[in-house]
Amino acid sequence: MMYSLDILKGNSHIDCSNTLLDLISSEINDSENYSLGLSGGSTPKFFYELFAEKYKDYSNIYLWTVDERHVDINDEKSNQRMINSIFSNSNLNIIEYSYEEDPGHSAKDYTTKVFSKIDKFNAVILGVGEDGHIASLFPDTTALNADEKGFVQNEVNILTKWRVTSTFELLKNVEHVYLLVTGDNKKEIIEKIGKENDLPVNELIRLRKKTVLLTDQ
Repeated sequence: MMYSLDILKGNSHIDCSNTLLDLISSEINDSENYSLGLSGGSTPKFFYELFAEKYKDYSNIYLWTVDERHVDINDEKSNQRMINSIFSNSNLNIIEYSYEEDPGHSAKDYTTKVFSKIDKFNAVILGVGEDGHIASLFPDTTALNADEKGFVQNEVNILTKWRVTSTFELLKNVEHVYLLVTGDNKKEIIEKIGKENDLPVNELIRLRKKTVLLTDQ
C-alpha cells in the first residue's frame, strides 16, 4: 500500500495546537457523531484545553483514551486522570478507562467499552517519544505484534511496569491520525519520522494511507 506523511510546520507549540484544532473542527462539522482518541503526556494538554472550551456543550463527541499507565485513576501518572480534569465539566462523552489489578482484564474491558460506544474512529492524536514510540507501543515490546483490533497489555517498565495500549490494528483503521510532536527535545526524532527504519511511529505510518505530522521543529 502506498502511504504518505503530510508535514505541517508551525512556529510554536501554540501554533501547532491551533492548526490541529482547525483541522479537527472541519471534520466535526461534517459528522453527526465524532470520536477522538486522546493521548497522555504534557504535549497535547494545551490542545485539549482549547478543544474543551470550544466544544464543551457538544454531546455528540466521544473521547477515548489511547493508552494508559497501569495505575489507579487517582494516581498522578494516570492519563485518564489528566483527561478527566480537562473534560469532566463538559457535555462531551468521556469513555473512561477503568483500572483493574490484572492489566489484561483492563485491556479487554476497555476494548469492550470503547467498541460499544464507537462505530467509526474519526481521529486520534498521538505524541511520539524520543525513542519513536507511539501510544504505549514501545520498541522491542510484545504489543508491537498484537493482532487484536483494540487494546492490549504491554510490559514496558517505564514509569510503570505495565501499560494498556491501542494496537496497530486499531490505529491503522482510524480515519485521521495526527502526530503532535513539538519542542527542542524532539528535533532528533523528527528527523527519523517518515524514514525507512523500524521505529513504532514509522510502522504505523507504513500501515496507513495517510498520516499528518504537526511540529514546530
